[in-house]
Amino acid sequence: MADEHKDEHAGGHGEAKEGHGGGHKKHGGHHGGGGHAEHEEGVPEWVVSFADNALLQMGFFVIMFAMNVGPKAKGENPEDSGKTGYPSAAMADALIAIREAFNSPLDLNSANPNDAPLIERMRQRLAEEGQLTEGAPGSARSQQAIRPSDYNNVTASFPFDVNAKGLSESNRELARSVADKLRGQTYVIEVRGHVSAVEAAAGQEAALRLSFQRAQSVAQALVDNGIKWSNLRIAACADHDRKTALAYDAAGHRTNQRAEIVVTNETVAADPHVRDKAD
Repeated sequence: MADEHKDEHAGGHGEAKEGHGGGHKKHGGHHGGGGHAEHEEGVPEWVVSFADNALLQMGFFVIMFAMNVGPKAKGENPEDSGKTGYPSAAMADALIAIREAFNSPLDLNSANPNDAPLIERMRQRLAEEGQLTEGAPGSARSQQAIRPSDYNNVTASFPFDVNAKGLSESNRELARSVADKLRGQTYVIEVRGHVSAVEAAAGQEAALRLSFQRAQSVAQALVDNGIKWSNLRIAACADHDRKTALAYDAAGHRTNQRAEIVVTNETVAADPHVRDKAD
């Protein structure tokens, strides 16, 4: 009986091994053949990535098209700029946000005419965000002055020696550099002349004259380098806008002996005669 039990146990165990081995063979055969065949027949990963990218781009352009054909995109909303060819405020905000998202923020000093509508909208937003107190009533919303101004948006400053009104060679080089950046600008470029308290001691009339001559010299240098006179506005400030409020030495006074270039948020007015001829 014991021998019969051993034989049965050995036989059963042997069959189990054979079955287990057979199972492995079948599984190995299935994995070695069919499994690789299925992987080779699948779609490559780069095709899936390419399709996803194409769909994303298509969706982006569909959204842009939908925004462009609506009434807001054409400036028909009363709250929009109302200028022919300018996008609405909502459309401009969307374009500004898209440029920031793609790491290409808007340059407020850009001379590209295509950027002009977006720059104007950006300046409006900055003016609105910077308004913290209730101002005088006017045509614009929440303004501190009846005529808004980017007074502190100084693009360049030209130093002058005492009583000097002509440009030094370094100032001429600076004017060439500034003109390269502002050429083709659609905004009014204001050139402001200043004098120091020492120079103003000769009298306010003399101070105004000298500050005007300094602004005139810088403006002429800009024109010589391609800026149009129609873009320029000259202002004589005498010593009423000091950079150093109380100067005690020549170095302090020299900071006030200057001419400044300021790019305003005002667009250059079109020549009515040119428009009439075009019509």
